[in-house]
This record gives sequence, structure tokens and C-alpha cells, in this order.
Amino acid sequence: MAATMAGSIRKLLTAPDLGSTSFETLGYDTGHAPARTQLETSARQFIIGYEFGIEQRDHAGLVARLESLQREYRGFAYEGAVMALSMRDVMSPLPGRRRTESFLAGPGYDDGPGSRHIFMAYIGLGFALARLPGAMWKRALPRQSKLPDHPSLRGLILDGYGFHMAFFHHAKWVDGQYAPARYRWPAPHTLTQRVVDQGVGRAMWFVYGGDVERLLEAVERFGPERRSDLMSGAGLAAAYAGGVEPDSLDLLWTKAGRYRPELAQGAVFALRARDVSNLITPENEAAARQFCGCGAAEASQIAEDVAQKLPRDGSLATYEEFRRRVRLRFQ
Repeated sequence: MAATMAGSIRKLLTAPDLGSTSFETLGYDTGHAPARTQLETSARQFIIGYEFGIEQRDHAGLVARLESLQREYRGFAYEGAVMALSMRDVMSPLPGRRRTESFLAGPGYDDGPGSRHIFMAYIGLGFALARLPGAMWKRALPRQSKLPDHPSLRGLILDGYGFHMAFFHHAKWVDGQYAPARYRWPAPHTLTQRVVDQGVGRAMWFVYGGDVERLLEAVERFGPERRSDLMSGAGLAAAYAGGVEPDSLDLLWTKAGRYRPELAQGAVFALRARDVSNLITPENEAAARQFCGCGAAEASQIAEDVAQKLPRDGSLATYEEFRRRVRLRFQ
């Protein structure tokens, strides 16, 4: 169960330094932001999970280390671990080596040791893509036929990609409202950009440290065609990562105006991720009540109910329809 010498070398060569997620190092102006401490801790747990995943010999040892971490932040660590496993699949000289698949799906399709954290795992795959040349994306991604095919999952890869780019390059992606001319993804560009923007909006909750006023001002600087997806990302981050008092959640809900269905949709996704991994906290419950008007488990069930009526093709079109139908529950 111990880490190998090769694992230690991989960690030395590829693992980001813990200090790289310091908001001061990243250049965030969050000195007085309400959620800075909690969000920085979340980011550090991601790096710790990556370190575990890049150096650990076997899945049992990896899970044991991940489960030893503080429950509130454990999902971020699983996210980092799956990014690491994907990077290992890319680096492996054996093309058939599929660590990510076996970790998430296992021999029985959906009983892998990491399957309870499948939502965060797909976001972690997006982080891996953000660190790799586009030509290597296919090698980094698990075979779709080998993983659970809940309609939301494939889209969350691009969410993770958008989050990574905005989190580590906020001057370009947030301050500059950057959007690439194309993505190496098999879907129309406009649809891909919408999914990426949810990740960008999620990152903005971190960039502004949960400061609602500054977050909303930043969203308004984007083109109107991008704001709804940014707001769904902000709702997802506020509900999953939290870090603020209920009055800040109330302020976000009040000032969101016509984007309240997007906030609710993001919160539903966050609460589903927390629910399936058994990581719901009092903060998540508060966000569920504020954004969805119900408890966290009930909000999670909305995602499950909607998913049952959708194709299981893993396409972005299905993912976007999934998001749309969740929003309709709150209009």
C-alpha cells in the first residue's frame, strides 16, 4: 500500500507545489474576502489528493489515504487524485493501462473504489486536459463505455477544464473575459463554450473569495450571452465549496434576479455530488434551502429524477438538455 520510488519521482516531477494554490501567490485580491480561508483549504486538499494519486501504488492504498482527510474537503482530494491517475495513464508506456477506469468503474462497471465521487472525478479529468496538449486528450480520457453514463458527467469534464483555466489564469480568463476560438472537443463550439463557462463561473467564486458583490460585478463585465452559464457555475461553487454565512447566500440569491434558475441548477449539481459521496454538510443544507427551497437530499433527487428521462449518450447536447430541465424546475 505504500508509495513506490517511481511514485515519489512522479510526484517530484509533476505535482504542483501546495503554495501554488495560495490566493496571494495567484494574485487574487481577497484580503478581506469572507470565504478565503475555506476556499484556500479546499484548493490545498486538491493538491494533496493529486500527490496521493500520483505516487500511490494501488487503489486500496490511495482510498485509505483519501478517506483519512477531513470529510468536508474530501471531494476536492478525490478530484485531484483522479487528475493524477489520468496523468499517469498518459505517461504510461503501456497504452492499455487504464488506472482511471479501474478506479472509477472497477470490474463491475460502477463499483470502482472511487465511484462514489464520480462527479468530482470527472471535474478532475478536466483538470488533466487543461495541463495536456490537445493531441493527448483522447489518451487522457477513459473510454466512455467503461464509465457510468449519467448525462451530467461528460459535461463536467469541460467544467473542470474551464475552472482550471480561470483559477490559474484569472487575469486572462476572468479579468479579460477570454474565450478560445476553438476547443478540441467533438461538439459545436458554442455549446462547448457554454459548458466551459460554467467552470469559469465556478472558479470565480474562488477568485473573489466568496465576495458576492465583486463576483456579480465581474459577471456583468462578460458578454450577456455568457452570464447565465457563469451564474450556474457560481451557484455550484457556492453550494459545494461554500465558505460564507447565510446572509451572503441570501445576497447572492437576491441580486441574481433573472439568473436565479441558473443558481438553483448549479446548486442541484453541487448537492448531487455531495449526496452521492455522502459528504453533505450543514453549509450545503443552508445553500439548498436558499437556492432550491428544499433540503440537500431533495435537491439531489431533482438531478436523479431529470436524468432518468434523458438519453444516456454522454453528449454535450444531452448535458445541456439536462441543465435546461433542471432550471425549468425553478422557473
